[in-house]
Amino acid sequence: MTAHAPIPSSRDHVVIAGAGMAGLLAARVLAEHYKRVTILDRDRMPDNPGFRSGVPQSPHTHVLLGRGAALLEALFPNIRSEFLKAGAVPLDWPGDALWLTAAGWSRRFRPGISLISLSRDLIEWTVRQRVLDDPRIEMRTSTEATGLLADPDGTRVTGILVRQRGRPGSDHTIGADLIVDATGRRSQCCRWLTTLGYPAPEETSIACDVGYASRFYARPPQERDWRLLLLQAQPPDHTRSGMIACVEGDRWIVSLVGRLGDRPPTDDEGFLQFAATLRSPLLHQALRGADPVSPVRGFGISHSYRRRFDRMSGRPAGFVVIGDAVCTLNPVYAQGMTVAAIGALGLDAELRRSPSSDLTGRLQARIVRASADAWVLAGGEDLRYLALHSGERPPLRNRIMRPYLDRVVRTATHDRHVNRALLRVVNMERSPYSLLNPGVMLHAMQPGKAAPPEAPPLAQ
Repeated sequence: MTAHAPIPSSRDHVVIAGAGMAGLLAARVLAEHYKRVTILDRDRMPDNPGFRSGVPQSPHTHVLLGRGAALLEALFPNIRSEFLKAGAVPLDWPGDALWLTAAGWSRRFRPGISLISLSRDLIEWTVRQRVLDDPRIEMRTSTEATGLLADPDGTRVTGILVRQRGRPGSDHTIGADLIVDATGRRSQCCRWLTTLGYPAPEETSIACDVGYASRFYARPPQERDWRLLLLQAQPPDHTRSGMIACVEGDRWIVSLVGRLGDRPPTDDEGFLQFAATLRSPLLHQALRGADPVSPVRGFGISHSYRRRFDRMSGRPAGFVVIGDAVCTLNPVYAQGMTVAAIGALGLDAELRRSPSSDLTGRLQARIVRASADAWVLAGGEDLRYLALHSGERPPLRNRIMRPYLDRVVRTATHDRHVNRALLRVVNMERSPYSLLNPGVMLHAMQPGKAAPPEAPPLAQ
């Protein structure tokens, strides 16, 4: 982010409802364009990295994808060093991983895909401290957004209605030039818009009914030649998956995943029994003798959805929706934080491009576009599972592409070129459509290629 022209006088105050990753990253960017930024959140913020109820997915595995890590570094210089100093674990994927893909074990290439493995609590806490170091930004906790305030004809949002949690009669309004809704999956933005007389946005929804169970373990003292163990599902016969990732505090985080009603148990015995049913016994074996340091916690979502706020026939100026309120992705694919960072930088680019005070439509379009590639990638895979469960045929595009993508995944297990191309897509460094590059197609469709390794490649 570079120096820019003076802030237009109409860009005085922005209010962001929601202090999750999307809200924090938006605050970092908008402080460059508005004189004041106020962040509201219904939670009290912990003094140290720790759980808060507004982020129920935080006890589960979070690997910061390659592009997400790079964008965070651009927004907060040296934040990678802060993560590592706090104990986060750098990963070279798949060199530092044992990765059982849907097609089989991947060879342990080192294509230069750098990830960071750390808890969601540490990620958010570190980012929050950096954001609040900016004197232009303030945070009001235990403050819940309840609606929008508009001008008399309803064409512009002029403020937000709030109340203090646990304090009856504390309702009041905060005026602002721009209101940003970053309240996530529980957002009431559609109700707020219809209350002002605007239509709800077009919404696409895909049933995924994915369930997690996760637990932290003390990292066993014996040396292992991997930092990440990832056992993916293999539909239709195997729909369960699991992961062990090294994180700060000399811990493992272990997450088990089931789909379409198959929820991993959250009791001690059931958790281990579920782990024993995965496609490889390695994860279950690794837990033998490992000491748990947290209870098992569960989490799940029933649907992924994408709301097309950019296609609304009418919208009020001065109001933008970001983050999970626009696009809730299946968390299995670890895309959410990266999409939030892409969206934040999109806001910055749009605000730099034009001095106009009314950019609501263009800002909203940027946010919707930020999730486009992630939606294609995650949605296509979720539709595959849904078809297995319901018997419904996926869309024609998915039926045409599925055999080719299966071939890409299989080839990637033993072909360095295709492995890198696939991982750049998974890490959101390239569009899913880049897998149609002639070079990738030539490798993937070449007959007589070697099969995936039959045994896990324990020695590099």
